[in-house]
Amino acid sequence: MSAGHAAPIIETQGSIGPEVWLFNRSPAYSEQNWNAAALVMNLGWVVTDPAYPGLTARLTPYVRLDVSDPDMRYFDLREATLRAERGDNLWQAGMETLDWSVMESRHPVNIVNQIDTRADIDLEAKLGQPMLSYTRFDETYGRLALYWMPWFRPRPLLGTRSRQRLEPAAPDPAPHGLSPWVRTDDVAVRWSGAIADADVSAYYFDGLSREPDFAPDLTTYYRRIRQFGLTGVLPAGSMLWKGEAIYRWGQGRPFGSYLVGAEYTFARPGGDLSLLFEYLRDHRGASAPPTPFTHGPFAGVRFRFNEPGDAELQYGVLHDRATRILMHKLEFTRRFGKSARLRVVARKAICNGDSSLEPLCRDSMLQVNLSHNF
Repeated sequence: MSAGHAAPIIETQGSIGPEVWLFNRSPAYSEQNWNAAALVMNLGWVVTDPAYPGLTARLTPYVRLDVSDPDMRYFDLREATLRAERGDNLWQAGMETLDWSVMESRHPVNIVNQIDTRADIDLEAKLGQPMLSYTRFDETYGRLALYWMPWFRPRPLLGTRSRQRLEPAAPDPAPHGLSPWVRTDDVAVRWSGAIADADVSAYYFDGLSREPDFAPDLTTYYRRIRQFGLTGVLPAGSMLWKGEAIYRWGQGRPFGSYLVGAEYTFARPGGDLSLLFEYLRDHRGASAPPTPFTHGPFAGVRFRFNEPGDAELQYGVLHDRATRILMHKLEFTRRFGKSARLRVVARKAICNGDSSLEPLCRDSMLQVNLSHNF
């Protein structure tokens, strides 16, 4: 290192801690575990070098070490990117996770990343997606991003010991019609910006669907699709109007899906109280991959406490008219001290009649995560 050359700056971030899943009833199948416990590590490093301004390297590995389920012991790179920014231009290469959704209950517009079914029953967790992207920023015309995704990642299936699985259990090795990291050359283009007071976005995607189809022998396969998506957020005083929609070709009859809603917030000295309402409609036919929720409302309430621990309590219920299910979720999070954070999630699904989601409705579940953040 030459004299006067400052050393690279390495910023460490992430969390590590135990997580337990507790169920109120014995499992439906003899091979399943009653409860589950794991050590979960969300690690992260950001590296910058004063000698190369605008150049940033990010590494965010995810590690899950389950106590008794070998299918829940795995490692993934959620993010491993090299970013180069110069003026209004940004180039990125590596593994990325992108979230384009603006809604609370469901996220139909998210199409880039594969879902990690092992990390989150709510299907919120994403696997890192290999990609090369270019983004152009413009104060007048907004932000235009181009994505090239050369490889595809099949969705992981839960193992025979895992609870509340809706899909077939993954044998050893897990079957799918594609090998991991198969070459696909998926592409997407997305524009985001402001129209009047609204934040809006639109994108076009051409590639393999992230939703698997199941063959009669229970192997999975993935069809190539084209998808157009829209999102919009409009603030109006204490009200926030939101919506997102997609239209998809390539899985039988073309179909659309939309989610609209609003969020109203009451600001109080003790904290902010928000009322949430959303309505989902998914028009897919029998030829498209099944999805758990297709038609119905979501209502919820969220309270953010005005106190040193940034505590937050949220309750929501989703009623799906097509599958005749009520899904309740109560979540509490709070920070203790400077680095410890507690997250407690209670879930309860209620089925009416012969529902295809009976594995979810059989058990109530309590998820507790205590993490050390750094």
